[in-house]
Amino acid sequence: MTEINGVLDQLREIYDRMQLVDVEECRVLEVQPDGSIRYGQECFRIWDRHMRCANCSGYQACMTHSAMDKVEHLHGDRQEAHSIPIYLKMRNGELELCVLDCIKLCGPESGGEDDDHDNADYISTHDVLTRLYTQEKLFREIRRQLLADPGSPYLMMMGNIRNFRLVNKLYGIEGGNRILVGIADLLRETCTHEEVYGRYRDDRFVVLVRRDKFDEAAFLGHLQRAAGLVQSPVYSISVQLGVYAIDDANMPIATMLDHADLALNAIRNSRQKLIAWYEPGMMERKLKDQHIIEEFEQALQSGDFQIYLQPQARADGHIFGAEALVRWVRRGQVVPPMEFLGVLHQSELLSHLDACVWNQAAALLGRWKGTPLESLYVSINVDPSDFYYFDVPDLLKGLCAEHGIDTHKLRVEITETALVEDVERQSRIVEQLHAAGFIVEIDDFGKGSSSLSMLKDIHTDVLKIDMGFIRGENNRDRSRVILSSVIDMAGQLNMDVITEGVETFEQVQSLADMGCDKFQGFYFSRPIPVADFEIVARHNLERE
Repeated sequence: MTEINGVLDQLREIYDRMQLVDVEECRVLEVQPDGSIRYGQECFRIWDRHMRCANCSGYQACMTHSAMDKVEHLHGDRQEAHSIPIYLKMRNGELELCVLDCIKLCGPESGGEDDDHDNADYISTHDVLTRLYTQEKLFREIRRQLLADPGSPYLMMMGNIRNFRLVNKLYGIEGGNRILVGIADLLRETCTHEEVYGRYRDDRFVVLVRRDKFDEAAFLGHLQRAAGLVQSPVYSISVQLGVYAIDDANMPIATMLDHADLALNAIRNSRQKLIAWYEPGMMERKLKDQHIIEEFEQALQSGDFQIYLQPQARADGHIFGAEALVRWVRRGQVVPPMEFLGVLHQSELLSHLDACVWNQAAALLGRWKGTPLESLYVSINVDPSDFYYFDVPDLLKGLCAEHGIDTHKLRVEITETALVEDVERQSRIVEQLHAAGFIVEIDDFGKGSSSLSMLKDIHTDVLKIDMGFIRGENNRDRSRVILSSVIDMAGQLNMDVITEGVETFEQVQSLADMGCDKFQGFYFSRPIPVADFEIVARHNLERE
């Protein structure tokens, strides 16, 4: 601790003023000879002002964990500050984050008397972190622009970082703040003086632009540049834009933003679509979604979410396992998964549901021990986001131990898309699952943009091919050639192949001729309640 005083003395030979600051309390820190800290005067008094700076470089430095610079014009003088975030090791061993302000006095400049007044106005109207308009100032400026140009059509746009809470978990608050500052800098760089922009709240940014000045291709480029603020093999951010074409300039600004937000909600689950326009009917959808979110926790606790099983079988109908699929039995009616899964994903609640499904599947396998059904396995789905909320291998191992089952009985399905997006990280997770004895399946192979290099780098056990790969009349023959080659390749890689989505005997026969002998689809059975599956499976096994 006391070493910092020596550093400050050395820096005073270079800078006119040095100060160590706790930016949360806006107080200068003084390190005592015994290593303790004493809180001194408010740091803005060092700057000879009456309140905290809205563009405080020290605050930004700590919040982004990066050095920051700023220039101040006070009483006609120019002062430059270089703020460096540092950790002080306290006497009890704890680390205290603070900032080292290195200040140079650069002499008088023209201006002067109104500087303090102008700065006070800036403080009250600009966000401390991003230096963009605050919500209150943003609303006033949007209204001013609409009144000043009543004859022109305008667009209200809201930008949002997809799954920003997850970004903060992965990179910490300072990492998330760096991204927010980066987006603010992009807005300053790309927006013109005719456009109004600011930070609405959290990770949401707003831009008001004249419709005839809006270039969707250019904005797509801006969104992709914003996504490039994170260069990491672990996770890539996605910045999306909701657009509302203002049809009534007298509508409250908050309502306009609600419409832009509804457009955003429509694409929040999409990894490809970055821009969406508001359409009538979105408000009704939002209300339905809100009901689902409000009911979710109680439904989870009440056991309303239940697993249904879809058999996996050979061509002759022999059942050897099943995939667990969730259904919501809501007041006696089964809610289709498409009605709630997307909503839960957007609300970051899907991981809670997945954990419930995994537990039900493991408990079911435990119940089958010592019965004729003991030979069967159950496959569970793991969403890509689950890996960021759980240590999936450890959690699944714990469930298997709790219910006394072998890990190879609980198979793990990971979508092809998740594996392709982050090969290095997913490869490590697959290795951990293998080490624990789990069988890992690639789900929906062929549904998206498949990557053969992924098969080379990630050693999974089962390839689940989506039947949609060969549906449709166009290029059917070429699709069959490719599918046959994929089945043959999987065999040479010692991978089992299951084709899902089979609906007809002809499809089963054709796939069997290609070398596939395991199937899942409506031809054999729809997903059915556990009790019904157990009856079917017992009857099936008795025939063997």
